[in-house]
Amino acid sequence: MLSSTAEKLYWACRYIERAEMTSRLLDVAYRISLTSNKENKNDEWESILLSTAVKEEYLFKNSKINQRRVEKFLFFEESNKSSIKNCVWFTRENFRMVRNRITREVWDVINSTYQELQDISSGRYKSSEIPNLCAWIKQKSSMLKGAIISTQLSSDSYDFMNLGYYLERADNIIRFIDVKNFISPINDKEKENNDYQWGILLRTLAAYTQFRLSYGVNMSQDKIAHFLIFNNTNPRSLFYSLENVKIHLKNLSSFYNLQSGAFSTSRKIISKLSDLTVKEIFDNGFNDFLAQYSDDINNLHIKIRNSYFGGVYNVFED
Repeated sequence: MLSSTAEKLYWACRYIERAEMTSRLLDVAYRISLTSNKENKNDEWESILLSTAVKEEYLFKNSKINQRRVEKFLFFEESNKSSIKNCVWFTRENFRMVRNRITREVWDVINSTYQELQDISSGRYKSSEIPNLCAWIKQKSSMLKGAIISTQLSSDSYDFMNLGYYLERADNIIRFIDVKNFISPINDKEKENNDYQWGILLRTLAAYTQFRLSYGVNMSQDKIAHFLIFNNTNPRSLFYSLENVKIHLKNLSSFYNLQSGAFSTSRKIISKLSDLTVKEIFDNGFNDFLAQYSDDINNLHIKIRNSYFGGVYNVFED
């Protein structure tokens, strides 16, 4: 496979996962905004801009932060490369350039999603419609993943696509937790409100019922942090996502009969995470933990790029 082909498959799935997670971030901000007090007005919207690393870009185009403008910027803004509209376009474009590597079912889902989103963005919407728009994006993203799982060969193409999915998900779960922590920091004295916001976070991740099945009905920030960071059966936990990154890197190493630096790095990150406990994370500083693993995930992406996408060390010969 050409390294350029591998890179397009990888990024196509990173972008659709990013679109879904941005929709989930918008949904959680919308729901938290319904319970926010006047003193913290717009904190949830600022936190999303920070977590998606577009606050500076947003303020360049907008003089102030408010719900309506942030929604538009993150959903439809063409100048924002990480907007949901652009992420869907990037997914479609990357897949379009490697049509011979994907099935017709995969192409039909992303192509129809793009066409429908074009129609939606040309009309008007109300803030109250944001949850429905977010639900629509999540549904389309799930359909695309289903098409990939059920129709793609379990080949190197499949591994590169899943590599993109799970690395993006690992990065985004860090951002998701960071949004909650920005609005209502860990160890906030307002326990009732804090627990309620954690509950919103779980529901937005479609993980509320699964949390209760795993940890019971009594909710605490320690249990939720463990569920989102360490639980190896939760498909949206940090550990689960990184473990799947490692699995697909191992598959690629076996497929090409050559172990990459990316696989070694993924093993080290998993090992380091496995040695931690929730108590240690809280004691040493939750923000420091989030920043460290955000850096680790970015460094792992660099290793993947260098190993497979024409970087310093490349296993392919184009």
